[in-house]
Amino acid sequence: MYNILVVEDDKEIRDGIEIFLKSQNYNVYKAEDGLKGLEIIKDTEIHLAIVDIMMPRMDGITMTMRLREAYDFPVIMLSAKSEETDKVIGLNIGADDYVTKPFTPLELMARVNS
Repeated sequence: MYNILVVEDDKEIRDGIEIFLKSQNYNVYKAEDGLKGLEIIKDTEIHLAIVDIMMPRMDGITMTMRLREAYDFPVIMLSAKSEETDKVIGLNIGADDYVTKPFTPLELMARVNS
């Protein structure tokens, strides 16, 4: 069974993603910001992280750059920003994929499963 970390400051989005991931038999860990996400990564074997960009305390860009210093699992960035430059920045700092909000659960699950 795979462990997926969802780092999202919006509780409804975080809980919604959890529901769909659990329906596909993934173990789900949740964090409301990048600092909490990094704490979970230190204590748990994570196979994939879904990380929002805009969060309090530590944003998703900073979190992804820090986790890339020691870990090599896939990262899917989530963002309300849909500009091409935002996507390029996310991918250049170490994200493997980039999903813009709003997104459908089916689209996200297809990216997770791939």
